[in-house]
Amino acid sequence: MKCSINFMRSITILFIAVMLLGCSKSKIETKYESGKTRASFEVNRNGQKDGNYIEFFDNGNIKEKSTYSEGLLIGKRTLMYENGKIEIEETYTEGGILNGPYKVYYPTGELKLEKLFENNLVNGKIKVYYQNGKLKEAVSMQNNEENGPFIEYYQNGAVHWKGTFRNGDNEFGLLEEFDSTGVPIKKMMCDTLAICRTFWKPGMKEIIKETVQ
Repeated sequence: MKCSINFMRSITILFIAVMLLGCSKSKIETKYESGKTRASFEVNRNGQKDGNYIEFFDNGNIKEKSTYSEGLLIGKRTLMYENGKIEIEETYTEGGILNGPYKVYYPTGELKLEKLFENNLVNGKIKVYYQNGKLKEAVSMQNNEENGPFIEYYQNGAVHWKGTFRNGDNEFGLLEEFDSTGVPIKKMMCDTLAICRTFWKPGMKEIIKETVQ
């Protein structure tokens, strides 16, 4: 009976050891020809990235920091410029799905673009900025397509273009252009084919606008 119990204990210990071995991760490190580390990450028993991932430029600065779960990105992912400044910040939820704020920066560190992902789709407004921090463009998005009002600005903050997109980058309805002092330059009416016709300019009598349905 004692031998039988010891045998069963041995089998149990062996089974646990095999399970632990099967669940263990391996650390992978790739190198540049110079010998410097290119990337460092962990893989699971299926060879999938699983855990922290870090990649470097050949000058030693970080190129990417992210986290994987069974081969798919999860959590915050940061991409860097070679000078060490942040280039892109994005967030993934379970299943490698883009969810949350997405930001792009200039190489000097200023915010360049921001948008919001919902289940891999861009919704809400995309905002693009000049390097001086002033808003350059704001576009309404719906399911990855331009849909709704948009507005473009000069670097001094004055409105340049104002209109509406429909089903993508297609102007629809009233489209207005202004100079950098805010004075109207022209007014256009855009049809369902995004063909825009000017109906007003300074010194020009207003033409009857086409009806757009």
